[in-house]
Amino acid sequence: MPDFKDRPESAQHEQIFCGQYYDDMGCTGFLGDPSKDRISVLMLGLSDGVALAPIAASTRVARLLAVDLDETALVRSLDNRNRLAAHIDFDSVVADAAHFLDVTPDRYDVIIVDLYTQNGYAPIVFDHAFHQLLKSRLNPLGHVVFNGFGVPMNLDPFNGPTPQAWLAHCLNDSWGDIHYLPHRRNATFIIGPPPSTTPRTAAALESLCASDRLFMDIMSLRLRYLTPTVIRDAPLEPPLLDFVGIDLEVHKRWKESLPALSALLPASLKLNKPNDLRVLLDDPDACQALQERLLKDKSSLRTTLALLIAGEVNFSDRDMSWLPDWVLATLEKSVEIHPRDWLEGLLPYAYGVVTHRTRGDVTKVEGFRRALARLSPSTWRSDVSPSRAPRA
Repeated sequence: MPDFKDRPESAQHEQIFCGQYYDDMGCTGFLGDPSKDRISVLMLGLSDGVALAPIAASTRVARLLAVDLDETALVRSLDNRNRLAAHIDFDSVVADAAHFLDVTPDRYDVIIVDLYTQNGYAPIVFDHAFHQLLKSRLNPLGHVVFNGFGVPMNLDPFNGPTPQAWLAHCLNDSWGDIHYLPHRRNATFIIGPPPSTTPRTAAALESLCASDRLFMDIMSLRLRYLTPTVIRDAPLEPPLLDFVGIDLEVHKRWKESLPALSALLPASLKLNKPNDLRVLLDDPDACQALQERLLKDKSSLRTTLALLIAGEVNFSDRDMSWLPDWVLATLEKSVEIHPRDWLEGLLPYAYGVVTHRTRGDVTKVEGFRRALARLSPSTWRSDVSPSRAPRA
Protein backbone atom coordinates (compact mmCIF):
# COMPACT_ATOMS: atom_id res chain seq x y z
CA MET A 1 0.00 0.00 0.00
CA PRO A 2 1.49 3.44 -0.87
CA ASP A 3 2.40 5.92 1.83
CA PHE A 4 -0.47 8.11 2.97
CA LYS A 5 1.23 11.31 1.80
CA ASP A 6 1.37 9.84 -1.73
CA ARG A 7 -2.32 9.06 -1.90
CA PRO A 8 -4.62 11.23 -4.05
CA GLU A 9 -6.24 14.15 -2.21
CA SER A 10 -9.67 12.51 -2.43
CA ALA A 11 -8.32 9.39 -0.75
CA GLN A 12 -6.66 11.38 2.03
CA HIS A 13 -10.06 12.52 3.20
CA GLU A 14 -10.96 8.90 3.89
CA GLN A 15 -8.97 9.24 7.11
CA ILE A 16 -11.11 8.01 10.02
CA PHE A 17 -9.22 8.94 13.18
CA CYS A 18 -8.19 12.59 13.01
CA GLY A 19 -8.17 15.88 14.87
CA GLN A 20 -9.15 16.57 18.43
CA TYR A 21 -12.15 14.25 18.26
CA TYR A 22 -10.55 10.98 17.21
CA ASP A 23 -13.12 8.45 18.29
CA ASP A 24 -12.46 5.93 21.05
CA MET A 25 -15.21 3.75 19.58
CA GLY A 26 -12.29 2.22 17.69
CA CYS A 27 -12.06 0.01 20.79
CA THR A 28 -15.06 -1.99 19.50
CA GLY A 29 -13.03 -4.31 17.28
CA PHE A 30 -11.05 -5.52 20.31
CA LEU A 31 -14.13 -6.40 22.38
CA GLY A 32 -16.51 -9.36 22.59
CA ASP A 33 -15.60 -13.04 22.89
CA PRO A 34 -11.92 -13.24 21.79
CA SER A 35 -12.49 -16.68 20.27
CA LYS A 36 -14.79 -15.17 17.64
CA ASP A 37 -13.44 -14.05 14.29
CA ARG A 38 -16.60 -12.02 13.60
CA ILE A 39 -18.70 -10.08 16.09
CA SER A 40 -22.08 -8.35 16.10
CA VAL A 41 -22.46 -4.79 17.42
CA LEU A 42 -25.57 -2.93 18.59
CA MET A 43 -25.24 0.85 18.69
CA LEU A 44 -27.91 2.65 20.72
CA GLY A 45 -27.80 6.25 19.49
CA LEU A 46 -26.85 7.06 15.90
CA SER A 47 -27.04 10.89 15.67
CA ASP A 48 -24.78 12.00 12.78
CA GLY A 49 -23.08 8.60 12.60
CA VAL A 50 -19.56 9.87 13.30
CA ALA A 51 -18.73 6.71 15.28
CA LEU A 52 -19.71 4.32 12.48
CA ALA A 53 -16.39 4.25 10.61
CA PRO A 54 -14.27 3.91 13.79
CA ILE A 55 -16.46 0.99 14.91
CA ALA A 56 -16.06 -0.67 11.52
CA ALA A 57 -12.28 -0.14 11.33
CA SER A 58 -11.71 -3.73 12.47
CA THR A 59 -12.29 -6.75 10.25
CA ARG A 60 -13.96 -8.48 13.22
CA VAL A 61 -17.08 -6.30 13.08
CA ALA A 62 -19.40 -8.27 10.80
CA ARG A 63 -22.79 -6.87 11.76
CA LEU A 64 -23.66 -3.38 12.97
CA LEU A 65 -27.18 -2.32 13.93
CA ALA A 66 -27.89 1.30 14.91
CA VAL A 67 -31.01 2.24 16.88
CA ASP A 68 -32.17 5.85 17.24
CA LEU A 69 -35.52 7.36 18.18
CA ASP A 70 -34.90 10.38 15.93
CA GLU A 71 -35.76 9.43 12.36
CA THR A 72 -33.79 12.43 11.03
CA ALA A 73 -30.62 10.65 12.17
CA LEU A 74 -30.93 8.41 9.13
CA VAL A 75 -30.61 11.46 6.89
CA ARG A 76 -27.93 13.23 8.94
CA SER A 77 -25.76 10.10 9.10
CA LEU A 78 -25.92 9.35 5.37
CA ASP A 79 -22.39 10.51 4.53
CA ASN A 80 -20.90 8.48 7.37
CA ARG A 81 -22.98 5.43 6.50
CA ASN A 82 -21.72 5.61 2.93
CA ARG A 83 -18.14 5.34 4.22
CA LEU A 84 -18.70 1.92 5.78
CA ALA A 85 -16.62 -0.91 4.36
CA ALA A 86 -18.27 -3.55 2.22
CA HIS A 87 -17.68 -6.32 4.80
CA ILE A 88 -20.14 -4.71 7.24
CA ASP A 89 -23.75 -5.84 7.35
CA PHE A 90 -25.25 -2.51 8.46
CA ASP A 91 -28.85 -1.78 9.33
CA SER A 92 -30.72 0.89 11.29
CA VAL A 93 -33.97 0.98 13.24
CA VAL A 94 -36.05 3.95 14.36
CA ALA A 95 -37.09 2.97 17.88
CA ASP A 96 -36.86 3.77 21.57
CA ALA A 97 -33.74 2.05 22.93
CA ALA A 98 -35.43 0.40 25.93
CA HIS A 99 -38.38 -0.80 23.88
CA PHE A 100 -36.06 -2.24 21.25
CA LEU A 101 -34.08 -4.16 23.90
CA ASP A 102 -37.31 -5.42 25.41
CA VAL A 103 -38.76 -6.85 22.19
CA THR A 104 -35.75 -7.98 20.16
CA PRO A 105 -34.84 -11.68 20.44
CA ASP A 106 -31.25 -11.04 19.31
CA ARG A 107 -28.08 -10.93 21.35
CA TYR A 108 -24.92 -9.00 20.55
CA ASP A 109 -21.22 -9.25 21.27
CA VAL A 110 -20.84 -5.51 21.91
CA ILE A 111 -23.56 -3.01 22.86
CA ILE A 112 -22.70 0.70 22.66
CA VAL A 113 -24.79 3.23 24.60
CA ASP A 114 -24.42 6.75 23.16
CA LEU A 115 -27.77 8.30 24.09
CA TYR A 116 -28.14 12.08 24.33
CA THR A 117 -30.92 14.55 23.70
CA GLN A 118 -30.41 18.00 22.18
CA ASN A 119 -29.93 19.39 25.69
CA GLY A 120 -27.90 16.75 27.49
CA TYR A 121 -27.89 13.17 28.71
CA ALA A 122 -30.88 10.93 28.07
CA PRO A 123 -32.14 9.98 31.58
CA ILE A 124 -32.43 6.29 30.64
CA VAL A 125 -28.63 6.01 30.55
CA PHE A 126 -28.55 6.01 34.36
CA ASP A 127 -31.51 3.68 34.91
CA HIS A 128 -30.87 0.32 36.62
CA ALA A 129 -33.77 -1.38 34.80
CA PHE A 130 -32.29 -0.27 31.48
CA HIS A 131 -28.96 -1.78 32.51
CA GLN A 132 -30.70 -5.11 33.17
CA LEU A 133 -32.15 -5.02 29.65
CA LEU A 134 -28.66 -4.49 28.29
CA LYS A 135 -27.45 -7.56 30.17
CA SER A 136 -30.25 -9.65 28.71
CA ARG A 137 -29.21 -8.80 25.14
CA LEU A 138 -25.47 -9.44 25.58
CA ASN A 139 -23.66 -12.59 24.46
CA PRO A 140 -21.36 -14.42 26.90
CA LEU A 141 -17.96 -12.70 27.18
CA GLY A 142 -19.51 -9.64 25.56
CA HIS A 143 -18.98 -5.97 26.45
CA VAL A 144 -21.17 -2.95 27.07
CA VAL A 145 -19.66 0.44 26.18
CA PHE A 146 -21.00 3.76 27.50
CA ASN A 147 -19.93 7.10 26.02
CA GLY A 148 -19.59 9.38 29.06
CA PHE A 149 -19.26 13.09 28.22
CA GLY A 150 -18.60 15.76 30.82
CA VAL A 151 -15.79 17.43 32.74
CA PRO A 152 -12.32 17.36 31.07
CA MET A 153 -10.07 14.58 32.27
CA ASN A 154 -7.52 16.98 33.74
CA LEU A 155 -10.13 18.45 36.09
CA ASP A 156 -10.67 15.35 38.26
CA PRO A 157 -14.01 14.19 36.77
CA PHE A 158 -14.44 11.26 39.19
CA ASN A 159 -14.51 13.51 42.21
CA GLY A 160 -17.64 15.46 43.12
CA PRO A 161 -20.72 16.49 41.10
CA THR A 162 -19.83 15.53 37.53
CA PRO A 163 -21.72 13.46 34.95
CA GLN A 164 -18.86 10.97 34.68
CA ALA A 165 -18.84 10.38 38.43
CA TRP A 166 -22.62 9.94 38.49
CA LEU A 167 -22.61 7.61 35.49
CA ALA A 168 -19.77 5.56 36.99
CA HIS A 169 -21.71 5.36 40.27
CA CYS A 170 -24.82 4.07 38.47
CA LEU A 171 -22.87 1.61 36.34
CA ASN A 172 -21.04 0.32 39.38
CA ASP A 173 -24.37 -0.34 41.13
CA SER A 174 -25.53 -2.38 38.14
CA TRP A 175 -22.32 -4.20 37.19
CA GLY A 176 -19.66 -3.79 39.84
CA ASP A 177 -16.13 -3.39 38.51
CA ILE A 178 -15.94 -0.96 35.56
CA HIS A 179 -13.05 0.53 33.58
CA TYR A 180 -12.69 3.41 31.16
CA LEU A 181 -10.64 4.98 28.38
CA PRO A 182 -9.95 8.67 29.09
CA HIS A 183 -9.98 11.31 26.36
CA ARG A 184 -10.53 15.05 26.79
CA ARG A 185 -14.13 15.43 28.01
CA ASN A 186 -15.09 11.80 27.50
CA ALA A 187 -14.72 8.68 29.60
CA THR A 188 -15.48 5.66 27.44
CA PHE A 189 -16.68 3.11 30.01
CA ILE A 190 -16.06 -0.52 29.09
CA ILE A 191 -17.93 -3.20 31.04
CA GLY A 192 -16.98 -6.84 30.68
CA PRO A 193 -13.93 -9.13 30.91
CA PRO A 194 -10.46 -7.76 30.10
CA PRO A 195 -10.40 -7.00 26.35
CA SER A 196 -8.27 -9.18 24.12
CA THR A 197 -5.64 -7.26 22.19
CA THR A 198 -3.90 -10.13 20.43
CA PRO A 199 -3.17 -9.75 16.69
CA ARG A 200 -6.06 -12.14 16.01
CA THR A 201 -8.63 -9.80 17.53
CA ALA A 202 -6.94 -6.57 16.48
CA ALA A 203 -7.03 -7.12 12.72
CA ALA A 204 -7.63 -3.76 11.04
CA LEU A 205 -8.90 -3.17 7.54
CA GLU A 206 -6.14 -3.24 4.93
CA SER A 207 -7.69 -0.15 3.36
CA LEU A 208 -6.89 2.04 6.39
CA CYS A 209 -4.34 4.79 5.80
CA ALA A 210 -1.06 4.76 7.73
CA SER A 211 -2.21 7.09 10.51
CA ASP A 212 -5.45 5.12 11.02
CA ARG A 213 -3.52 1.87 11.34
CA LEU A 214 -1.34 3.66 13.88
CA PHE A 215 -4.45 4.64 15.84
CA MET A 216 -5.55 1.01 16.02
CA ASP A 217 -2.12 0.07 17.36
CA ILE A 218 -2.34 2.85 19.96
CA MET A 219 -5.82 1.64 20.92
CA SER A 220 -4.61 -1.93 21.31
CA LEU A 221 -1.91 -0.81 23.73
CA ARG A 222 -4.24 1.55 25.62
CA LEU A 223 -6.66 -1.31 26.24
CA ARG A 224 -3.87 -3.26 27.95
CA TYR A 225 -3.78 -0.47 30.52
CA LEU A 226 -7.52 0.06 30.79
CA THR A 227 -8.10 2.32 33.81
CA PRO A 228 -10.14 1.13 36.82
CA THR A 229 -12.82 3.65 37.76
CA VAL A 230 -12.29 5.01 41.25
CA ILE A 231 -14.95 7.44 42.48
CA ARG A 232 -14.05 9.81 45.31
CA ASP A 233 -16.62 11.87 47.15
CA ALA A 234 -19.43 10.24 45.15
CA PRO A 235 -22.44 12.54 44.64
CA LEU A 236 -25.50 11.58 46.71
CA GLU A 237 -27.87 12.82 44.02
CA PRO A 238 -27.60 13.48 40.28
CA PRO A 239 -25.56 16.55 39.30
CA LEU A 240 -26.61 18.82 36.43
CA LEU A 241 -26.74 16.56 33.38
CA ASP A 242 -27.67 19.08 30.68
CA PHE A 243 -24.96 20.61 28.52
CA VAL A 244 -25.37 24.08 30.05
CA GLY A 245 -25.05 22.73 33.59
CA ILE A 246 -22.05 20.61 32.65
CA ASP A 247 -20.27 23.63 31.18
CA LEU A 248 -20.92 25.62 34.37
CA GLU A 249 -19.18 22.89 36.36
CA VAL A 250 -16.31 22.84 33.86
CA HIS A 251 -15.83 26.63 34.11
CA LYS A 252 -15.84 26.45 37.90
CA ARG A 253 -13.14 23.76 37.91
CA TRP A 254 -10.98 25.57 35.38
CA LYS A 255 -10.94 28.64 37.65
CA GLU A 256 -10.02 26.49 40.65
CA SER A 257 -7.13 24.91 38.75
CA LEU A 258 -5.49 28.19 37.69
CA PRO A 259 -3.50 28.88 40.91
CA ALA A 260 -1.76 25.49 40.72
CA LEU A 261 -0.87 26.03 37.07
CA SER A 262 0.12 29.64 37.61
CA ALA A 263 2.57 28.62 40.34
CA LEU A 264 4.56 26.71 37.71
CA LEU A 265 4.88 29.71 35.36
CA PRO A 266 7.02 32.86 35.31
CA ALA A 267 5.42 35.99 36.78
CA SER A 268 4.75 37.41 33.31
CA LEU A 269 2.39 34.54 32.57
CA LYS A 270 0.34 34.41 35.76
CA LEU A 271 -3.15 33.02 35.13
CA ASN A 272 -6.04 34.98 36.60
CA LYS A 273 -8.91 33.81 34.40
CA PRO A 274 -9.49 30.88 32.03
CA ASN A 275 -8.97 33.02 28.91
CA ASP A 276 -5.40 33.68 30.07
CA LEU A 277 -4.66 30.13 28.95
CA ARG A 278 -4.85 31.34 25.35
CA VAL A 279 -2.01 33.77 26.04
CA LEU A 280 0.02 30.88 27.40
CA LEU A 281 -0.64 28.87 24.24
CA ASP A 282 0.89 31.71 22.18
CA ASP A 283 4.25 31.13 23.91
CA PRO A 284 5.69 27.77 22.72
CA ASP A 285 8.77 28.03 24.97
CA ALA A 286 6.65 28.60 28.08
CA CYS A 287 4.32 25.79 27.01
CA GLN A 288 7.16 23.34 26.63
CA ALA A 289 8.67 24.34 29.97
CA LEU A 290 5.28 23.91 31.65
CA GLN A 291 4.75 20.51 30.04
CA GLU A 292 8.11 19.38 31.36
CA ARG A 293 7.08 20.45 34.86
CA LEU A 294 3.68 18.81 34.54
CA LEU A 295 5.25 15.54 33.43
CA LYS A 296 6.85 15.30 36.86
CA ASP A 297 3.64 16.31 38.64
CA LYS A 298 1.48 13.36 39.73
CA SER A 299 -1.68 15.47 40.07
CA SER A 300 -4.66 15.21 37.75
CA LEU A 301 -3.41 18.38 36.00
CA ARG A 302 -0.45 16.64 34.41
CA THR A 303 -2.11 16.35 30.97
CA THR A 304 -3.63 19.84 31.15
CA LEU A 305 -1.48 21.48 28.50
CA ALA A 306 -1.72 18.58 26.05
CA LEU A 307 -5.50 18.59 26.50
CA LEU A 308 -5.67 22.32 25.81
CA ILE A 309 -3.64 21.89 22.65
CA ALA A 310 -5.90 19.04 21.53
CA GLY A 311 -8.80 21.46 21.89
CA GLU A 312 -7.06 24.14 19.85
CA VAL A 313 -5.98 22.24 16.75
CA ASN A 314 -9.34 22.62 15.02
CA PHE A 315 -9.98 26.24 16.01
CA SER A 316 -6.80 28.28 15.70
CA ASP A 317 -3.74 28.87 13.54
CA ARG A 318 -1.29 28.40 16.41
CA ASP A 319 1.70 26.22 15.64
CA MET A 320 1.26 23.24 17.96
CA SER A 321 3.87 21.07 16.24
CA TRP A 322 6.17 21.29 19.27
CA LEU A 323 3.95 18.90 21.26
CA PRO A 324 4.38 15.75 19.11
CA ASP A 325 8.10 16.47 18.72
CA TRP A 326 8.47 16.98 22.48
CA VAL A 327 6.46 13.85 23.36
CA LEU A 328 8.46 11.60 21.05
CA ALA A 329 11.85 13.07 22.06
CA THR A 330 11.04 12.92 25.78
CA LEU A 331 9.80 9.35 25.58
CA GLU A 332 12.86 8.32 23.56
CA LYS A 333 15.31 9.62 26.19
CA SER A 334 13.34 8.57 29.28
CA VAL A 335 15.08 5.98 31.44
CA GLU A 336 12.04 5.09 33.55
CA ILE A 337 8.75 4.71 31.71
CA HIS A 338 5.24 4.24 33.08
CA PRO A 339 3.17 3.32 30.00
CA ARG A 340 -0.23 4.18 31.44
CA ASP A 341 0.88 7.76 32.17
CA TRP A 342 1.78 8.24 28.50
CA LEU A 343 -1.16 6.35 27.02
CA GLU A 344 -3.85 8.14 29.04
CA GLY A 345 -3.16 11.52 27.53
CA LEU A 346 0.19 12.65 26.21
CA LEU A 347 0.65 10.15 23.39
CA PRO A 348 -2.96 10.20 22.07
CA TYR A 349 -3.15 14.01 22.28
CA ALA A 350 0.13 14.38 20.40
CA TYR A 351 -1.18 11.91 17.85
CA GLY A 352 -4.27 14.10 17.40
CA VAL A 353 -2.11 17.13 16.61
CA VAL A 354 -0.19 15.19 13.96
CA THR A 355 -3.21 13.71 12.23
CA HIS A 356 -5.10 17.00 12.13
CA ARG A 357 -2.26 19.25 11.03
CA THR A 358 -0.51 16.91 8.60
CA ARG A 359 -3.21 14.37 7.76
CA GLY A 360 -0.95 11.55 8.83
CA ASP A 361 2.62 12.65 7.99
CA VAL A 362 4.37 9.32 7.43
CA THR A 363 7.60 10.47 9.10
CA LYS A 364 5.62 11.27 12.26
CA VAL A 365 3.77 7.96 12.07
CA GLU A 366 7.07 6.08 12.12
CA GLY A 367 8.17 8.09 15.15
CA PHE A 368 4.99 7.09 16.98
CA ARG A 369 5.56 3.46 16.06
CA ARG A 370 8.98 3.58 17.72
CA ALA A 371 7.35 5.19 20.77
CA LEU A 372 4.77 2.40 20.96
CA ALA A 373 7.56 -0.16 20.87
CA ARG A 374 9.05 1.49 23.97
CA LEU A 375 5.67 1.33 25.72
CA SER A 376 4.95 -2.31 24.86
CA PRO A 377 4.25 -4.75 27.73
CA SER A 378 7.16 -6.95 26.63
CA THR A 379 9.45 -4.08 27.64
CA TRP A 380 7.64 -2.73 30.72
CA ARG A 381 5.51 -5.57 32.07
CA SER A 382 5.81 -4.35 35.67
CA ASP A 383 3.49 -1.42 34.96
CA VAL A 384 0.54 -3.61 33.91
CA SER A 385 -2.23 -3.95 36.49
CA PRO A 386 -4.61 -6.71 35.38
CA SER A 387 -8.27 -5.84 35.07
CA ARG A 388 -10.87 -7.76 37.02
CA ALA A 389 -13.96 -9.10 35.37
CA PRO A 390 -17.17 -7.56 36.71
CA ARG A 391 -19.87 -9.56 38.39
CA ALA A 392 -22.72 -10.72 36.17
